[in-house]
Amino acid sequence: MNVAIDIRCLLDKQLTGVGEYTFNLLSQLFSIDKQNQYYLFYNSYKKTAPLKFAGENVHYCGFNFPNKLLNLLILLFKTPKLDRLINKKFNVSVDFFFFPNINFISTDCPYIITGHDLTFSFLKKCFSPKSRAWHKLIKPQRLFQRAKKIIAVSENTKRDLISIYNIPKQQISTIYSGIATIFQPNLQEMPTAKRIKNKYQLPQKFILYLGTIEPRKNIETLISAFELFKKSAAHKNYSLVLAGKHGWQFNKIEKQIKQSAWRDTIKFIDYVAPEDKPYLYNLAEIFAYPSLYEGFGFPVLEAMACGRPVITSHASSLPEICENAAIYIDPNNINDLARAMASLVNNPQQHLTNAGLAQAAKFSWQSTAQQLLTIFKQL
Repeated sequence: MNVAIDIRCLLDKQLTGVGEYTFNLLSQLFSIDKQNQYYLFYNSYKKTAPLKFAGENVHYCGFNFPNKLLNLLILLFKTPKLDRLINKKFNVSVDFFFFPNINFISTDCPYIITGHDLTFSFLKKCFSPKSRAWHKLIKPQRLFQRAKKIIAVSENTKRDLISIYNIPKQQISTIYSGIATIFQPNLQEMPTAKRIKNKYQLPQKFILYLGTIEPRKNIETLISAFELFKKSAAHKNYSLVLAGKHGWQFNKIEKQIKQSAWRDTIKFIDYVAPEDKPYLYNLAEIFAYPSLYEGFGFPVLEAMACGRPVITSHASSLPEICENAAIYIDPNNINDLARAMASLVNNPQQHLTNAGLAQAAKFSWQSTAQQLLTIFKQL
């Protein structure tokens, strides 16, 4: 088969959720499948090269349209057809397209699309006006309804697709995402860990959050809970480290910290390179992730794989993904989160660490890629 894949999300040098999903999934897919021919579509007016994948059956199909013009043409005139561009360039006939995320889409061939979450449909306050406008223009419901098959990254996302967008359940297959094998426990004493600690100037004892700094991640509640936690003399040596790419309303969070009585014990780290993440998790005492909504939630599993106890929300997909391996809190209850922090600091729970390691081991990119390949073969 000739399979086209949209890799526009891989043009961003700082990969986050969707980019990491796409890169890790395709890396495994191309390592196990040498039969199908893959044509990777990307577009950039600037001469920007995407991340490279190995394989003689992997072909790059780049174009240099201005993205705003391309999106406008697709929006208004349903042209150009992305599969036709590939057909013409390589003199092939694309059998179907795989879109790892929603985007401006126009094809004559059938397509498969991954649904990560539908947060933008019911938590609009968590998205910038620009992001809300973008989602309105691409019409996600129509994209999903027209798909030959939808990949949901969790049962929670599948339920949302059915209930919010009226997608027939037989049109959706749940395929859990994986986590990379670089996430391992007991790295904190390695020389690289010491280098990472110096690189980011990390405190001796800290509670870690890692993810985009944006409203949906509920950072303001985390900071307020940390302030309550710090009121105990027993917690005076603990700091809070917030790591991740600065998103919408970062300035609001920054202002909250500057006004905090504990501002000297709250540290920001910007985007963390993938190879640094395992050491950052290992160096932390606790991982706190009080997100309001997640379609899957990579960070909680990554922290578990690194042997860190996890506190997270009892909302959306997080209980499904973490099962009995996390402490759950009400994401809107500051006291609840503060008590969970104190509980783990005052009474370390080895059984929680063990449960986390076992839970994280259930998720692999090899399994994700193999299940996706099965879907390809069924079309």
